[in-house]
Amino acid sequence: GTVALNNYLQSKGRVAALSWEDSASGSKSAPIWTCNCKISGEIMGTGTASMKKKARDVAANQALQSLTEESR
Repeated sequence: GTVALNNYLQSKGRVAALSWEDSASGSKSAPIWTCNCKISGEIMGTGTASMKKKARDVAANQALQSLTEESR
């Protein structure tokens, strides 16, 4: 997810537009991560998972889907 999104943004010259907003809830031993993928400050995808990388991948996939639909 995140790699595909980075590659897409790089091809469009927009890598600098990408930012992340990550937060964890629950216990320190079993956190639940919620990650927002932002493009130019706008939330384009949100993912929730027990691992930050997985939550970011879900959010990145949503963002990539939105971006590719916009460009059609």
